[in-house]
Amino acid sequence: MKVEEIPWYDFVNFGFAGAMLLVFVYALSVYFYDSKAIYLYYAIYIFTVGLYLFSRSTLIYVNIIQDIEFFFPRITKLLTHTFQYVAHFAALQFGILFLNAKKDYPKFYRAAYYTRILFLVAIALSLINIITYNNSQFYYWLINIERLIGTVMAIYFQVTVLKNSKNKLAVFYVIGSIVFLIGAIISVFALNVVYMRIGTLIEIIIFTLGLAYRSKIIQDERNLFRERMMSETYEKEKLLEQYNEDLKKQVLQRSEALLKEQQTVEEEKQKVMRLSLEKEVDQMKMKALRAQMKPHFLFNALNAIRAMIIKENPHQAYDYLTDFSRLVRYILESSEHNYVSLAEELKMIDIYVRIEQMRGSENFVFEKNIDSDINLSQVEIPPLIFQPFLENSIVHAFDQSTPEQLLELNINQVEDQLKVVVIDNGKGRSMEKTAVIHEGKNKSMATDLTRQRLELLNFQKSSLQIIDLKDDYDKPSGTQVILNLPIIINGKKIKSTIS
Repeated sequence: MKVEEIPWYDFVNFGFAGAMLLVFVYALSVYFYDSKAIYLYYAIYIFTVGLYLFSRSTLIYVNIIQDIEFFFPRITKLLTHTFQYVAHFAALQFGILFLNAKKDYPKFYRAAYYTRILFLVAIALSLINIITYNNSQFYYWLINIERLIGTVMAIYFQVTVLKNSKNKLAVFYVIGSIVFLIGAIISVFALNVVYMRIGTLIEIIIFTLGLAYRSKIIQDERNLFRERMMSETYEKEKLLEQYNEDLKKQVLQRSEALLKEQQTVEEEKQKVMRLSLEKEVDQMKMKALRAQMKPHFLFNALNAIRAMIIKENPHQAYDYLTDFSRLVRYILESSEHNYVSLAEELKMIDIYVRIEQMRGSENFVFEKNIDSDINLSQVEIPPLIFQPFLENSIVHAFDQSTPEQLLELNINQVEDQLKVVVIDNGKGRSMEKTAVIHEGKNKSMATDLTRQRLELLNFQKSSLQIIDLKDDYDKPSGTQVILNLPIIINGKKIKSTIS
């Protein structure tokens, strides 16, 4: 056939094939580079719809496909039916990822779930028919049903996206899909598939521009989050360093002042004054210990934030950093007071446990049961008084040997006392003894520290009890800590009204 005898629409076919090939290579290259599923589905869509439309050309059929049919007689059915269903499935998957439909368009996503099942069933039935009976009537019946349902759902998708448009990505998706539908409709009435090729080519151009715009949005968001995280992390680190330096200076200055004052007292009051000064120094030390978390927790938390930023998980890093800053702020503020409200302390505990759950490698469930008769905003307790026991359970009690890790905090009012119970279902203290000796760690620090604080606060009726729990086979099954504190309202102890 001479060039002048080739119909104009076959030139469109060749131009269409070249353009589709270029976009296919581009999408596949980006997928192999970035491993994003959206580019894989886009490449599959371009490949299948391109072969489907290209094979419909008379010139291509006579010069290429007829020769292939000699070896594979049912190649035409594969290209014109099965590939068409695969193209629809890949296009729908691309649309879901392109629009982030699971989050931004839940109605679209739910409808797409069942539509994808339709396309997969159509693919399977088409392949079975090709392999077995090759029934032409079945092909006709299947493609009409698939096209009817697919067209109706496509219209529904466009309407849903337009009504709930979140950003400019919806414009790219709707315009591209509408252009494709218009080309397909004109091809049906004109009995010439070239109009569908033109519509598909314009759709591909619009989708490709949309992908470029989508990549720009994602990159801008990543850059913004990265800058914000780095800035806030730097500010928090500087704040923490400054606070620790100021705290050290305060303790040092106060200790020196107390020593000078001790030297100037009269000899007959020397013993009494020495005891008073020593107690005040102890209180300052306790204040310093109470005002800051363990350094390894702070450093691990900052390292966890950095890891989340490096892994490009800005949302989780931002949430983690927000909780971390609240916890540090609470510690800084509460260090200036002997008592805080139980409500504020419980808020701090929630933040602390949430940080440990996000940071830790072990998963555990935290349950909190508070007596409804307790006025949380009026009742006061020493700050961070039972946090060390929660930390002991999280750090030392749980490991992979505990399948369902549970940590409980129960607070009840018993007469004029507040009963605080911390229970975990970990491996128990007896299982920890070998590790303690081997590692050289003093894990009774929380117990000793709490007893000293209660003594300094003059809580004579307070008590601390640690119980090793065991199962029916007399094996360690956890630890229970019972802490009894006097009920304090506005800094004053109350007397029981129960005889």
